[in-house]
Amino acid sequence: MDLRPKGVLLSLAGFGRRRIAAWAALAVLVLGTGYFARARVLEFADDLYPAPAAMTGEAGTLFLVGGGDLPDSLGREFVELAGGPNARLVIIPGAPINGPQRAAEIQTWRALGVPNVAVLHAESRSQADDPDFSQVLATATGVWLGGGQQTWFTAWYRGTLVEDRLKEVLERGGVIGGTSAGASAVTNVMVAGGKREPIESRGFGLLDGVIVDQHFLRRNRTGRMLKLLSRHPDQIGLGIDEATAVVVDLKSGNIAVRGQSYVLACVPDGDGVLQRLEVLKSGDYTSLADLRGHSVEPVPALVGDLILGD
Repeated sequence: MDLRPKGVLLSLAGFGRRRIAAWAALAVLVLGTGYFARARVLEFADDLYPAPAAMTGEAGTLFLVGGGDLPDSLGREFVELAGGPNARLVIIPGAPINGPQRAAEIQTWRALGVPNVAVLHAESRSQADDPDFSQVLATATGVWLGGGQQTWFTAWYRGTLVEDRLKEVLERGGVIGGTSAGASAVTNVMVAGGKREPIESRGFGLLDGVIVDQHFLRRNRTGRMLKLLSRHPDQIGLGIDEATAVVVDLKSGNIAVRGQSYVLACVPDGDGVLQRLEVLKSGDYTSLADLRGHSVEPVPALVGDLILGD
């Protein structure tokens, strides 16, 4: 089966050696490579596409799920944050998708009460930069980043108009959700893979100062997180288990936990050594400031009908 995305086989005329090498490396990644090859691919991609710019307007909400089967309760909560039956929802898959899969995605969210659902799936970076292609994001109230591979999101969309419009969704108070790969892709320092030794790259930068990992307890990823935090002692680690969500109000920095399992909040000291570990269950709340030790109690914030901090 040919897994190469359409649009990768571009004419090489006019490309410098560095860009040619980057695209060649990205093609190797899509076809599936080992640890060292993937790490080299991500180094090329990070050099080629700059770090995402910070958001400047009113910040919305992130709804990050740790993978596994999405409980209906979490799906409905995300839908409510996006506007309920008036939501305009855009689904961005984290892997190649065909016609029947696209139809199934739409039906899943319509069953949760959203009549207005679109699927956005670029077949090239040039398409991701086409204003007409991403126009549906200009009016979206919610975006869902699906499971798959987080490097798929960044390879196609980071540094493109799609990324800019994701930030605009949040700036006008919308919600961006993601599960598994989609949850990890929202941060700046992004977990890209690896088991004993983590592979890292840069994500969309929608959530600054935080590293998100998923399937956390189910796949025993605590060691991976701690190694990443030793490299980035200025970050907070949020390890989200399956069927569990972290809801982040970006304006207040408040965090609420929902779902069936646990979230581990890992806070390193200035040398990257674990200083604080919080085990959070459904109904618990905290804030980014509290985790960093800058406040004692998070201030409750209301997002739709969801109180973050009550």
